[in-house]
Amino acid sequence: MRSFPNGTVTFSMTGGYAENFLNELFARKMNVSGVKNSDGILYADIGRNTYPAAARLARQYGVRTRAVKRRGVSFRLAALWKRPGLVLGSFAAVALVLVLKLFVWHIEIHGNEELTDVQILGMLEQNGFTAGVYANDTNALSAERRMMMSTDKIKWINIEVNGSRADVYLTENNSGKSADIDTKTPCNIVAARTGVIVDADVVSGKMQYEKGSGVAEGSVIVSGTVSSGDAVILVHSEAKVIADFTEDVEFSMDYTTTEKVPSGKTYTDRQLMLFGMVFPLGGDIADTGNMVCTESTEVCRLWGIELPVKIKTASYTQYKDITVTRKAEDVQRILESRLEMYEYNFLKGYEILGTEKDLSFDDNGGVLKAHIKLRGDIGVKQPIYQH
Repeated sequence: MRSFPNGTVTFSMTGGYAENFLNELFARKMNVSGVKNSDGILYADIGRNTYPAAARLARQYGVRTRAVKRRGVSFRLAALWKRPGLVLGSFAAVALVLVLKLFVWHIEIHGNEELTDVQILGMLEQNGFTAGVYANDTNALSAERRMMMSTDKIKWINIEVNGSRADVYLTENNSGKSADIDTKTPCNIVAARTGVIVDADVVSGKMQYEKGSGVAEGSVIVSGTVSSGDAVILVHSEAKVIADFTEDVEFSMDYTTTEKVPSGKTYTDRQLMLFGMVFPLGGDIADTGNMVCTESTEVCRLWGIELPVKIKTASYTQYKDITVTRKAEDVQRILESRLEMYEYNFLKGYEILGTEKDLSFDDNGGVLKAHIKLRGDIGVKQPIYQH
């Protein structure tokens, strides 16, 4: 079968003088190919533009032609033009995809430890970089500079824009943590707590205390000043110092307290966010001075593709003050619950060896005092120039 640039028509020939008709086509060089006989019926292939003339010529020989198969891009395009809605929709979809690539739709956060993705995305939005902004390096660089000037929680940030995706790499400014000190910086390891050393694993630096020795908070446990022959060198100390120490906490609660509870009234406010601009969609907001607000953002999609449109909904819950009076056993239960939450949130990095509790009550309420025995790594790094 021969392929023709504008498409190929396979046609049948019945009746009359089909053989003579074919000879005439060959004589006129009408590019006929693929001639075959199937069950007494002749078939042939001819170009799309030539077929109408061949069909008219067939009548002179008493031959009836019928197109049995059409092949080629031109036939597919002709079928599409009969459906203008589909054509326009296809062009609109392609144009939309091309336009969407000009904007950032997905932001990925890397390197955060204490700050959550939501917090960082909020900071970026406040500094002009959010989903829907133009995908160019100028917006990213401007956001980087604003972030560095607006917060001391981030020490370094870099925004890399790749098409409609932005990768945000950052380093948090955890000034009290050892991770802030470069491994090339000479440093000591000091005690973050007052306690008794029970074990130590020193990789580099000089241990200043023996096991079983007591150390005060702020004391140098491992020194980065090391003697090497007749010289003294400064090194970056690395060690894990395990010590037993204690912590005293106190919680109190009155029998009668004033607390805020939901009043049952809620209000909502919606906003349309497009290309960094905000358009109010209306709501039933009243005075929000005594309300708690929760926000949610929904990204609009078309055929699974994120659009430069977001709907931001703020839900306000009104609270009212009520007076609550509790019994002693209820106060005790709440105080012990507070102690458990304290241990979980602030002491989860240590082993709790034991807790001594002292619960007392008076005419106003109860007081829970706790003496907590702990074991863990108390060493933190500090650059030598700070001592």
